[in-house]
Amino acid sequence: MHSVFLSKAEIGFSIIKERLKEIVDINSKVVIIPWSFPIETDEFGVEEYYKNKIEPKYTKQLLEMGIKEKNIKYLNCYKDSLEYMKKEINSSDILVLTGGNPEMFYNKVESCGLLDTLKNYKKIIIGSSAGTELQLEDYFITAKNNYYKKFDWYKGFGIINNTFFTDVHSINDEEYLEQLKNITKNKKKDVYAIFDDGAIIYNRISNQIETYGNVIKYSYKDVM
Repeated sequence: MHSVFLSKAEIGFSIIKERLKEIVDINSKVVIIPWSFPIETDEFGVEEYYKNKIEPKYTKQLLEMGIKEKNIKYLNCYKDSLEYMKKEINSSDILVLTGGNPEMFYNKVESCGLLDTLKNYKKIIIGSSAGTELQLEDYFITAKNNYYKKFDWYKGFGIINNTFFTDVHSINDEEYLEQLKNITKNKKKDVYAIFDDGAIIYNRISNQIETYGNVIKYSYKDVM
């Protein structure tokens, strides 16, 4: 099925809205996992985070696509049982992985026991920023985008094997883009630079990649 890669949700959704309408059924059941909050919180903090950060960016866009509000749910890792969360994810048609702190997101999914559930999810996944990168088996974060202000590699959910890499919040800076070229050369894999006004739709069955808006592909065959 399809994976959607966004860099900035509120911009990316608008770029691919018409294409998504061709893929998404308006009767789809959507599950949002908003565990990319910046710091540790609790069940009430998740609710506030969802209300203030997630609804305006994601729920609003889903509703504009025609998805029914009653079919949109979010999971709260501090109060929902593992059995409930697995049931909701496995019965959904669309899984939304939000942007924010990717390490926090990964740690929550791992500690809740949901890594295998996400890795084996077969339907549509919409990810933004952290939710884009975490779909991969491994991913990198540039110093500009890293909370620790350094370039580093991290482990993702492994929904997609590393046949390519993505970079989110890319910028049109010669030194920055040269870094992406070097990753392509060193890892011998394509790198897609997704600017805030760019988006990718990837078919996880056929491996077909569709790019929209401001996306640059660095092919390892071209930089060798």
